[in-house]
Amino acid sequence: MTSSFKIGLLLTPALLLTGCGMFGSTPSAKPSPAPTPTNIETEFRTNDDLKPDVAPPAEAHIILSGTEIPVTLTEKRESNSIVYSWMVDAEGETGTPVEVEREKYFSSKDLFSFAATAHEKYDPPLNLIRYPLTVGDSWDWSGDVVIGKNRTKANAKITSSADTLNLPAGNTSALLITVDLTYAGNAAPSVRQLKFWFKPGMGLIRRELWGSSTREPSRPLPPPDSEAPVAE
Repeated sequence: MTSSFKIGLLLTPALLLTGCGMFGSTPSAKPSPAPTPTNIETEFRTNDDLKPDVAPPAEAHIILSGTEIPVTLTEKRESNSIVYSWMVDAEGETGTPVEVEREKYFSSKDLFSFAATAHEKYDPPLNLIRYPLTVGDSWDWSGDVVIGKNRTKANAKITSSADTLNLPAGNTSALLITVDLTYAGNAAPSVRQLKFWFKPGMGLIRRELWGSSTREPSRPLPPPDSEAPVAE
């Protein structure tokens, strides 16, 4: 079986439908336990307070339309740009390494921005972090979303908040940046939401670029700092 054929099978989205049982056939499921209270800093005055440019955990899952793909991080840094490539068989043990997804960011003393994936570009980049940042701050963005040769005007509201991530690898507290993106004209979809979770000192541990594409760590993370002031 060729490497490209095997990867094609791996990346095929799997949509699973779950049915409901007959009434009274099983007892009601117990509610899930409440997540650990969110506990992160309330303010990040400089890049050193948050460290969003630290490489995220190298072992992760890319989830595409419900299909979970184990991947490994390779990264390239030049000047203030960072490119994360998420690879299947990064060591080439069973064939040629294959890039599943790519993310490009820019980091400086004032900003941390999301610039592009392998398939689309944001011009100018979306400013995810602006220093000093108080949790709860929000700001606006306007620019173009570029896909191939198509360039579409767009606007966004970017909001910061505290969140507790309930990951398969365990719960952890994080700074959540939500981007509510609205396309101009009749482009579809006209509205889209992107989400980015930062764990102070551990970088961008999770992100959702659209409803069918998620990246998250596959191994447990250290617990949040219990001495940090609680962000509301």
